[in-house]
Amino acid sequence: MRVLSHDDLAAQLRHPHGEHALAVADAMNRSNGDLNRAAIALLSITPGEQVLEIGPGNAAFAPDLLRTPRSRYVGVDVSAAMVDAGNALLAAHALQDRAEVRLGDAHALPLDSACTDAALAVNTLYFWDELKFPFAELTRVLRPGGRLCLAFGDATFMRTLPFTAHGFHLHELADVESALRSAGLTVQAWRTHRETGRSNDGREVTKHFHLLLARR
Repeated sequence: MRVLSHDDLAAQLRHPHGEHALAVADAMNRSNGDLNRAAIALLSITPGEQVLEIGPGNAAFAPDLLRTPRSRYVGVDVSAAMVDAGNALLAAHALQDRAEVRLGDAHALPLDSACTDAALAVNTLYFWDELKFPFAELTRVLRPGGRLCLAFGDATFMRTLPFTAHGFHLHELADVESALRSAGLTVQAWRTHRETGRSNDGREVTKHFHLLLARR
Protein backbone atom coordinates (compact mmCIF):
# COMPACT_ATOMS: atom_id res chain seq x y z
CA MET A 1 0.00 0.00 0.00
CA ARG A 2 1.36 3.41 -0.95
CA VAL A 3 1.72 6.03 1.78
CA LEU A 4 -1.66 7.74 2.09
CA SER A 5 -2.20 11.41 2.82
CA HIS A 6 -3.70 12.21 6.22
CA ASP A 7 -7.02 12.97 4.54
CA ASP A 8 -7.02 9.72 2.55
CA LEU A 9 -5.98 7.67 5.59
CA ALA A 10 -8.78 9.19 7.69
CA ALA A 11 -11.30 8.38 4.93
CA GLN A 12 -10.07 4.78 4.74
CA LEU A 13 -10.20 4.32 8.52
CA ARG A 14 -13.76 5.62 8.52
CA HIS A 15 -14.85 3.48 5.56
CA PRO A 16 -12.29 1.09 4.01
CA HIS A 17 -12.85 0.98 0.27
CA GLY A 18 -11.23 0.44 -3.10
CA GLU A 19 -7.77 -0.94 -3.71
CA HIS A 20 -6.48 -0.04 -0.23
CA ALA A 21 -9.31 -1.59 1.81
CA LEU A 22 -7.67 -4.90 2.70
CA ALA A 23 -4.28 -3.34 3.43
CA VAL A 24 -5.93 -0.76 5.69
CA ALA A 25 -7.76 -3.55 7.54
CA ASP A 26 -4.51 -5.43 8.10
CA ALA A 27 -2.84 -2.24 9.38
CA MET A 28 -5.72 -1.59 11.78
CA ASN A 29 -5.52 -5.15 13.10
CA ARG A 30 -1.81 -4.76 13.83
CA SER A 31 -2.21 -1.32 15.36
CA ASN A 32 -5.24 -2.22 17.50
CA GLY A 33 -4.48 -5.82 18.40
CA ASP A 34 -3.62 -5.35 22.07
CA LEU A 35 -6.54 -2.97 22.58
CA ASN A 36 -8.98 -5.42 21.00
CA ARG A 37 -7.75 -8.23 23.21
CA ALA A 38 -8.07 -6.04 26.32
CA ALA A 39 -11.64 -5.12 25.35
CA ILE A 40 -12.57 -8.75 24.70
CA ALA A 41 -11.19 -9.73 28.10
CA LEU A 42 -13.23 -6.98 29.80
CA LEU A 43 -16.40 -8.01 27.96
CA SER A 44 -15.88 -11.57 29.25
CA ILE A 45 -18.15 -13.64 27.01
CA THR A 46 -19.94 -16.54 28.73
CA PRO A 47 -21.22 -19.77 27.11
CA GLY A 48 -24.17 -19.41 24.76
CA GLU A 49 -24.10 -15.63 24.47
CA GLN A 50 -24.98 -13.64 21.36
CA VAL A 51 -22.21 -11.14 20.63
CA LEU A 52 -22.37 -7.99 18.49
CA GLU A 53 -19.32 -6.14 17.20
CA ILE A 54 -19.68 -2.67 15.69
CA GLY A 55 -17.07 -1.85 13.04
CA PRO A 56 -15.29 -5.23 13.01
CA GLY A 57 -13.39 -4.54 9.78
CA ASN A 58 -12.43 -7.93 8.38
CA ALA A 59 -13.57 -9.64 11.63
CA ALA A 60 -10.01 -10.60 12.58
CA PHE A 61 -10.90 -10.73 16.29
CA ALA A 62 -14.20 -12.61 15.91
CA PRO A 63 -12.48 -15.99 16.53
CA ASP A 64 -11.34 -14.68 19.93
CA LEU A 65 -14.93 -13.67 20.76
CA LEU A 66 -16.13 -17.14 19.73
CA ARG A 67 -13.77 -19.16 21.92
CA THR A 68 -16.54 -19.56 24.49
CA PRO A 69 -18.73 -22.63 23.79
CA ARG A 70 -22.01 -22.04 21.93
CA SER A 71 -21.38 -18.30 21.58
CA ARG A 72 -22.66 -16.63 18.41
CA TYR A 73 -21.44 -13.51 16.64
CA VAL A 74 -22.74 -10.75 14.39
CA GLY A 75 -20.49 -7.97 13.12
CA VAL A 76 -21.97 -4.81 11.60
CA ASP A 77 -19.78 -2.70 9.31
CA VAL A 78 -20.45 0.21 6.95
CA SER A 79 -17.92 -1.07 4.41
CA ALA A 80 -19.06 -3.63 1.84
CA ALA A 81 -15.40 -4.57 1.32
CA MET A 82 -15.05 -5.38 5.02
CA VAL A 83 -18.31 -7.35 5.07
CA ASP A 84 -17.01 -9.55 2.25
CA ALA A 85 -13.57 -9.92 3.84
CA GLY A 86 -15.06 -10.63 7.26
CA ASN A 87 -17.37 -13.37 6.03
CA ALA A 88 -14.49 -14.90 4.07
CA LEU A 89 -12.36 -14.95 7.23
CA LEU A 90 -15.16 -16.56 9.24
CA ALA A 91 -15.56 -19.23 6.58
CA ALA A 92 -11.80 -19.86 6.57
CA HIS A 93 -12.06 -20.53 10.32
CA ALA A 94 -15.14 -22.76 9.80
CA LEU A 95 -17.19 -20.34 11.90
CA GLN A 96 -19.83 -19.43 9.32
CA ASP A 97 -22.52 -21.45 11.14
CA ARG A 98 -22.06 -19.37 14.30
CA ALA A 99 -21.05 -16.00 12.92
CA GLU A 100 -21.63 -13.46 10.15
CA VAL A 101 -20.79 -9.89 9.22
CA ARG A 102 -23.64 -7.69 7.97
CA LEU A 103 -23.64 -4.40 6.13
CA GLY A 104 -25.08 -1.68 8.33
CA ASP A 105 -24.58 1.40 10.46
CA ALA A 106 -24.62 1.93 14.22
CA HIS A 107 -27.31 4.58 13.77
CA ALA A 108 -29.76 1.95 12.47
CA LEU A 109 -28.59 -1.53 13.39
CA PRO A 110 -29.95 -4.37 11.22
CA LEU A 111 -30.92 -6.35 14.33
CA ASP A 112 -34.04 -7.14 16.33
CA SER A 113 -34.61 -5.46 19.68
CA ALA A 114 -33.27 -7.22 22.79
CA CYS A 115 -31.35 -9.85 20.80
CA THR A 116 -27.80 -9.25 22.06
CA ASP A 117 -26.07 -10.27 25.29
CA ALA A 118 -22.76 -8.50 24.76
CA ALA A 119 -21.68 -5.73 22.37
CA LEU A 120 -18.23 -4.45 21.49
CA ALA A 121 -17.05 -1.30 19.70
CA VAL A 122 -13.30 -0.65 19.41
CA ASN A 123 -12.11 2.66 17.92
CA THR A 124 -15.45 3.47 16.29
CA LEU A 125 -16.69 6.44 18.37
CA TYR A 126 -14.67 8.86 16.25
CA PHE A 127 -16.96 8.27 13.28
CA TRP A 128 -20.22 9.08 15.09
CA ASP A 129 -21.21 12.75 14.86
CA GLU A 130 -23.30 12.42 18.01
CA LEU A 131 -23.18 9.62 20.53
CA LYS A 132 -26.85 9.60 21.52
CA PHE A 133 -28.17 7.92 18.37
CA PRO A 134 -25.76 4.93 18.23
CA PHE A 135 -26.04 4.51 22.00
CA ALA A 136 -29.84 4.46 21.72
CA GLU A 137 -29.56 1.75 19.07
CA LEU A 138 -27.14 -0.28 21.19
CA THR A 139 -29.51 0.00 24.15
CA ARG A 140 -32.36 -1.17 21.91
CA VAL A 141 -30.60 -4.34 20.75
CA LEU A 142 -29.18 -5.28 24.16
CA ARG A 143 -31.19 -7.63 26.31
CA PRO A 144 -31.98 -6.49 29.88
CA GLY A 145 -28.74 -7.04 31.76
CA GLY A 146 -26.77 -7.07 28.52
CA ARG A 147 -23.44 -5.26 28.44
CA LEU A 148 -21.46 -3.01 26.14
CA CYS A 149 -17.68 -2.56 26.01
CA LEU A 150 -16.33 0.59 24.36
CA ALA A 151 -12.64 1.13 23.64
CA PHE A 152 -11.48 4.49 22.32
CA GLY A 153 -8.50 6.80 22.32
CA ASP A 154 -8.04 9.47 24.95
CA ALA A 155 -8.91 12.76 23.24
CA THR A 156 -5.63 14.44 24.20
CA PHE A 157 -3.62 11.54 22.77
CA MET A 158 -5.74 11.34 19.64
CA ARG A 159 -5.10 15.00 18.84
CA THR A 160 -1.38 14.19 18.48
CA LEU A 161 -2.18 11.98 15.45
CA PRO A 162 -2.31 14.24 12.37
CA PHE A 163 -4.92 12.19 10.50
CA THR A 164 -7.51 12.71 13.26
CA ALA A 165 -7.87 16.35 12.19
CA HIS A 166 -9.67 15.07 9.09
CA GLY A 167 -13.21 14.28 10.18
CA PHE A 168 -12.61 12.48 13.48
CA HIS A 169 -14.90 13.30 16.43
CA LEU A 170 -12.77 13.08 19.57
CA HIS A 171 -14.99 12.48 22.59
CA GLU A 172 -13.86 13.18 26.15
CA LEU A 173 -14.22 10.32 28.63
CA ALA A 174 -16.72 12.23 30.77
CA ASP A 175 -18.89 12.98 27.73
CA VAL A 176 -18.97 9.31 26.72
CA GLU A 177 -19.96 8.29 30.24
CA SER A 178 -22.70 10.92 30.30
CA ALA A 179 -24.06 9.80 26.92
CA LEU A 180 -24.16 6.18 28.08
CA ARG A 181 -26.18 7.14 31.16
CA SER A 182 -28.54 9.23 29.02
CA ALA A 183 -29.13 6.16 26.84
CA GLY A 184 -30.16 4.12 29.87
CA LEU A 185 -26.89 2.27 30.37
CA THR A 186 -25.03 2.01 33.68
CA VAL A 187 -21.23 2.33 33.60
CA GLN A 188 -19.82 -0.53 35.65
CA ALA A 189 -16.09 -0.47 34.95
CA TRP A 190 -13.37 1.73 33.51
CA ARG A 191 -9.88 0.70 32.51
CA THR A 192 -7.01 2.71 31.06
CA HIS A 193 -4.88 1.05 28.42
CA ARG A 194 -1.43 2.36 27.52
CA GLU A 195 1.07 0.88 25.11
CA THR A 196 3.93 1.90 22.87
CA GLY A 197 3.58 0.92 19.24
CA ARG A 198 2.81 2.11 15.74
CA SER A 199 -0.23 4.21 14.97
CA ASN A 200 -2.26 3.73 11.80
CA ASP A 201 -0.01 6.24 10.00
CA GLY A 202 3.07 4.15 10.85
CA ARG A 203 4.57 6.40 13.53
CA GLU A 204 5.95 5.05 16.81
CA VAL A 205 3.78 6.55 19.56
CA THR A 206 2.79 6.05 23.18
CA LYS A 207 -0.90 5.25 22.99
CA HIS A 208 -3.54 6.03 25.61
CA PHE A 209 -6.99 4.44 25.42
CA HIS A 210 -10.06 4.14 27.64
CA LEU A 211 -12.17 1.01 28.06
CA LEU A 212 -15.67 1.33 29.47
CA LEU A 213 -18.03 -1.49 30.41
CA ALA A 214 -21.70 -0.53 30.66
CA ARG A 215 -24.81 -2.59 31.35
CA ARG A 216 -28.40 -2.16 30.31
